[in-house]
Amino acid sequence: MGSLWVKRRFLGRGSFGRVFLAQSAALLAHSKSPALVPFVALKACLASRSWSLRLEKDMFEELGSCNEIVKCFGSGISIEDGVGYFELVLEYAAGGTLEQLLRFRGKKMSELEASYCTNMLLKGLSHVHEKGFVHCDMKPGNILVFPCKHPSGLVKYSLKLADFGSAKRAGETGFEFVDPCTGYKNRGTLLYSSPESVVFGEHEAPMDIWSLGCVVFHMLTGKRSMWPNNFNVDDIVLGDMIANYQDCGLKLLDDLSSNAKDFLRRCLARNTEERWTADELLKHPFITQISKVLPMSEASQTRKIMGYQKIDPFSSSLVGSFVSVN
Repeated sequence: MGSLWVKRRFLGRGSFGRVFLAQSAALLAHSKSPALVPFVALKACLASRSWSLRLEKDMFEELGSCNEIVKCFGSGISIEDGVGYFELVLEYAAGGTLEQLLRFRGKKMSELEASYCTNMLLKGLSHVHEKGFVHCDMKPGNILVFPCKHPSGLVKYSLKLADFGSAKRAGETGFEFVDPCTGYKNRGTLLYSSPESVVFGEHEAPMDIWSLGCVVFHMLTGKRSMWPNNFNVDDIVLGDMIANYQDCGLKLLDDLSSNAKDFLRRCLARNTEERWTADELLKHPFITQISKVLPMSEASQTRKIMGYQKIDPFSSSLVGSFVSVN
């Protein structure tokens, strides 16, 4: 039994396996124009080592449909050269990841655009938390960018949460991973981990909110991290900075609005009980301001917000790497 998918390009490698840009073999066989056959992102790994992808598949099934979460079209086993591979079929993001978008621009977003993006991320997180799960690895590399097919609004793309390989059911214990080098217990990516996750191994919904705050900080400031010199320190030092974080340590740029500053404080409160939930944050003025601006004429706004164009899937452009593999 061969693969049901024709792999068009190798996109990258993650801890789970490899990612390919692919098309349906069945549709290609009956199509006179291969270019009209939709693309998918195909995550593949050895069937004997597929526990992570299988858990992610189960997660997608339990989460169900949500516009702000990447779609999963199913899974299967393929045989190549006598070796079995488990394949997870996901919605293809032609715009890459938020991390690639931010790096491509090389500058911060306007508060309006950041508000628009954060609104989408909060809707996705609200759905995840409502279903009783925690993402545990919220970061720009795990947020996919989908260029609008018929762009007419102020922002020419939509964002969706992806990569649920580190996710867990809320309240479930026994998932603490102690780093043998640092002694910290974070699950996911250390740079976006919350104080309670690295110190106590607590991976619940407030951790996702902290990580979201780190993402919003990146969008608003253009700086990848709020931690000073994070590129020049090892994980032990970074872990120490996170573990010893105090609310007064949040350094915000003077040019941020009071709404933006307050939103970040609600996300990045050290005390988890003071951290707002996704549903509460959706009602924050930083988010609700977009409802007052969106009806305005696009002509006066598009000069302020960079439109995001659809990328040729076979382009070698920096933003053409499409999917998160971290």
